[in-house]
Amino acid sequence: MSAAKFAVIGNPIAHSLSPAIHQAFAAETGIELSYEKIYAETDQFEKIARSFFKSGVGMNVTAPFKQDAYKFVGQRDAASQAAHAVNTIHSQGGEFVGYNTDGVGLVRDLHRLQWPVQNAAILILGAGGAAQGIALPLLEAGASVTVTNRTHARAVALRRQFPSIGLARIDQLQAGWDIVINATAAGWQQQRLPIADHVFGNANCYDLGYQRGGKTSFVQQVERVATAAEDGLGMLVEQAAEAFQIWHGTLPQTWPVLNGLRHPKRQFIAGAECPRCHKLDTIYVERDLLGNPLLRSCKSCSFQEDIDGNMSINLLS
Repeated sequence: MSAAKFAVIGNPIAHSLSPAIHQAFAAETGIELSYEKIYAETDQFEKIARSFFKSGVGMNVTAPFKQDAYKFVGQRDAASQAAHAVNTIHSQGGEFVGYNTDGVGLVRDLHRLQWPVQNAAILILGAGGAAQGIALPLLEAGASVTVTNRTHARAVALRRQFPSIGLARIDQLQAGWDIVINATAAGWQQQRLPIADHVFGNANCYDLGYQRGGKTSFVQQVERVATAAEDGLGMLVEQAAEAFQIWHGTLPQTWPVLNGLRHPKRQFIAGAECPRCHKLDTIYVERDLLGNPLLRSCKSCSFQEDIDGNMSINLLS
């Protein structure tokens, strides 16, 4: 009997950590599976998804296809209905069921960090799809949620969907938040947010994006004044664990996987020359959670490429 088939689809997709995460969960729980990355052109989601599900069981969905996945499925859980986005699909009895595990992944990671959520004053920066995906779980966890956005009309539109959230204009923000969450694209694009430092003072600050081997621009911007600053790698692992539970009926441990991602195994290559800075003996191979080669990097400069030769500095999801 062949292993059950799973995949993650996106554009771009080469950087995705999902295969390594799910294969590590599978090894932990003794479940046999295959998990692949699928690249799709922006107008090809439905065609490729239908082809995959001729034999596939489950699919994770990343940008830019979460709204396409929402339209694709026949049933949706409450979180995906609230977010109007699906990041996990399960084929059950010939029907496609959609879920959104982003919000529960965030809340679990905040608990891991021991940042109290119940009764917390939480400020979400951004009112797009990422904010939509986390608003309901935060409200259900008992937080008082306020949203700000450069285009205030988008924040107003989000409150129509979630009437209990508060609104704040980005140029009038004050301090006093327990948790500040960056849900904007600025962090992924390594841009500084146009927000005064005092707004982040004494707050726990969380970036939904992450950067392997470094700090996101948001973490760098706030860490001097914030009580604590964390990126979204823990959320990535927690939302993957929720998807794994949906598919397999068991919730894996997440801390060994997160620890492995934070502290990957590295092996230096004797005599290798960096193609960017041309220094010798600075190139190392970074291995995934199962020991497979994942990245080739230089310790002296920003050179980094995956095993397929895709060169990148920022591996963000």
